[in-house]
Amino acid sequence: MGLQTRIVLIDDDQDACELLKLQLENTGRMSVTYNTNSDDALAVISRELPDIAILDINMPGTHGVAIGSTLAADTATSAIPILYLTGMVSPDEAEEMAEGVSLPSLISKGSPIEELIAAIDTLTTA
Repeated sequence: MGLQTRIVLIDDDQDACELLKLQLENTGRMSVTYNTNSDDALAVISRELPDIAILDINMPGTHGVAIGSTLAADTATSAIPILYLTGMVSPDEAEEMAEGVSLPSLISKGSPIEELIAAIDTLTTA
């Protein structure tokens, strides 16, 4: 078995985290660490230094986009690709929203898991 893609998932919804962890790890190609407290996100990501960080946008505490901005500004974490998740819009609207707010990698939580896996593969092989 080759190296697994190491993922840190930050989402305040425990059930969503557990489901995504299960679905992504079932590929056999991904290893997922998650945290439901967005205020701990930077510490977790800095400690794990994953291949990709998946951030929910709308969370109590630190907003996902703020976390992403901080990661991008820090030389220790700036190379980590970021994939944003949102439950605020449908899969079709997520594409429009991503263009409107300059978030290159945004996926709706309503999107099929295959779409999320494809986005992870694209961002981690770029």
